[in-house]
Amino acid sequence: MKRCAKFEEPPSLTTYRGAKPEGTWDEMRDDPFHGGQQAARDTKATLVRGQRCLCAFCEVQIASDCSPSAIESRKSEQRVEHFHPKSDTVSPLNWNLHWPNLWAVCLGGSKQDKEEQEEVLFPLPENLSCDAFKGYLIEKGIIPESPEGWVLAPNELPTFPLLFKFAPDGTPEPHLENCAATIIPNHRYADSAEFVAKTIEHLNLGCFRLNQARRIVRAQLEKQIKTARERSPGASPDDVLLSLARRLLSSNVESPWPQFFSLLRWKLGAAAERHLQEIQFTG
Repeated sequence: MKRCAKFEEPPSLTTYRGAKPEGTWDEMRDDPFHGGQQAARDTKATLVRGQRCLCAFCEVQIASDCSPSAIESRKSEQRVEHFHPKSDTVSPLNWNLHWPNLWAVCLGGSKQDKEEQEEVLFPLPENLSCDAFKGYLIEKGIIPESPEGWVLAPNELPTFPLLFKFAPDGTPEPHLENCAATIIPNHRYADSAEFVAKTIEHLNLGCFRLNQARRIVRAQLEKQIKTARERSPGASPDDVLLSLARRLLSSNVESPWPQFFSLLRWKLGAAAERHLQEIQFTG
């Protein structure tokens, strides 16, 4: 999980909210009037572009690039998450259409292929993740319906330092040293490390399905590092990693971040931190 940047709210959402201030997300998505259907499409596309094509929670790619056609072609793999429940009608704020409350996410394993092998590999609910697993825990009464303070929101994570590291099997874990140096306000736990650990748990970011995918990405990166070193025998190890960081973690805001950004960032270490500082990384 990484801090996610956002572009400005799309004008069509602003217009719709002005016309239907008490409208729900589902009403807007199905509304042929007031520009509702276009506002829903613009909202999701703008979120995906701002997040540079990564799910706000698990960091899988939900579009191949940030172009409208690429985002549209994979619309069935994306949805809009309301971090604070849109069912909350007690608050004067309409959480349904509140731009800071909206994030683009994957389906969290909730719609698997129906082939027998897929069901054997990734049985549910233990392979749900992201908002799908958070919703499952809320339904079971394990966490409250309003997750603030129990689960990190994407905009609560700092850009620096990285608060995650990864076990050999792909499981994300709190980076204890960095967590100890970071104060995250307004949470329910003893310290930032526990907040990070509970977020991993409550979003099920260490499920087998995601860990398997992370192991593949990690192996690919290790192969890239080895190849880069072989092709630059006179270069220092730090320079090799910095060159890779610059290539993999592009400063172009219109290009997608690589899948499992935080894993790559952690594996590239100080070189990634230097590069991200240079490009004034904000999420």
